[in-house]
Amino acid sequence: MIGYNLLALPALFLFSHFLALLPAKSGSLQKVRAGVLGRKHWFEDLRAEFQNISPSRPRVWVHAASMGECEQAKPILRELGERFPEYVRVLTIFSPSAYRHLARQNFPAEVLCYLPFDSLRQVNKFYNLVQPRAGIVIRHDYWPNFMWQAQRRNIFLILADANVSANAKSFRHKPLVRHFNREILSHFDVIAAVSPSAADNLQPLLRYPERLCILGDTRFEQVLYRVQSAAPRNLLPHSWRGKEILLVAGSTWPSDEEVIIPAFAAVQRKHEALGMILVPHEPTAVHLQNAEQLLQQCGLASVRLSLAQAANDANVLLVDRIGVLAELYGAGNIAFVGGGFGPGVHSVLEAAAHGVPVLFGPRHNNSTEAMEMARMGIGKIIRNEKDGEQELLQLMQNESETGNPCRTYVEQKTGAARALVALLEPCFRSEK
Repeated sequence: MIGYNLLALPALFLFSHFLALLPAKSGSLQKVRAGVLGRKHWFEDLRAEFQNISPSRPRVWVHAASMGECEQAKPILRELGERFPEYVRVLTIFSPSAYRHLARQNFPAEVLCYLPFDSLRQVNKFYNLVQPRAGIVIRHDYWPNFMWQAQRRNIFLILADANVSANAKSFRHKPLVRHFNREILSHFDVIAAVSPSAADNLQPLLRYPERLCILGDTRFEQVLYRVQSAAPRNLLPHSWRGKEILLVAGSTWPSDEEVIIPAFAAVQRKHEALGMILVPHEPTAVHLQNAEQLLQQCGLASVRLSLAQAANDANVLLVDRIGVLAELYGAGNIAFVGGGFGPGVHSVLEAAAHGVPVLFGPRHNNSTEAMEMARMGIGKIIRNEKDGEQELLQLMQNESETGNPCRTYVEQKTGAARALVALLEPCFRSEK
């Protein structure tokens, strides 16, 4: 810890502030600058958040790095609000883009602020003001001084949704980094792994393996929560809301589209009632134009979501906006999740939670859920255009085959948030 505070931390502080002074020509530099500027008045902002909150109310702190971790934090925060309504939920965020997004929406926490810089001075200012009785860190954004000072102050610490790569060449498994992680993780009272395999991967990093438990992943609760409150058909133009059969191809890369578009075109010629909603992973101008060109080559008429009129005869609705895919999966009868012909399949959970059959490409080993669904026979792997055509035809012809097993798979994985919050009950009861 001495080396961290005397060498690593000052270097990190100077480097980040140097980057913030450079012309922000790239997205990375823009994020660094936004983070530095956003933390400039963090203490005043945090104190203002507490102005209308009674100082007698106890507090619990939850930390999430970015949007993905924030989604995982939501079920925990909701469970805290239901189980311990007297507690003030304080959420800290590291990512400036996540902070800006959450600041504009209703979020299940009474206090929201940036995580301060991990210096002893700022960490102690944070704890002196917040005075949390417990802290929950989501996944892996644990900062040494925050963890160290929490232990010194007897703040009960949980690492939630814990997981690390099994690859021995991973950065976290390098000797010096492994030793550093072992030191930081020793400050947690509970380390809650998402699965048995995740627990095995964490073992080499733990000084106190008896603190490790397996509670599951709160992503499953959040996905189901979003599905239950979604109205997917309302996102579609009126002319598309009455279509009987829809394939939703989500988070697609050009390499995915080269397979799924010709496969869809072949099936659509036999089943004219079939339509497709195509949701590119990155709807840039170039990507959209290339997708439209491929669709035209395959004899398909398309229309962009932003330009769709009340009535049109397009076969394909091309989505040219972001943030709607999780809901759009529910507007379909079949889902194809992209990435499996590119860098690796994207999340299959949103599609599965809607209870539709799920297809994806061969590169799916990056997703535990995709591998499990494939092994169970409820997630279908397509390896080429012909596979895609055959799977779509089978789903079109076999009306008894539904995606309900996919929904059941997600439902059976829930419960992590409830189990995590239950761990706090003895700690909170002893403080009363």
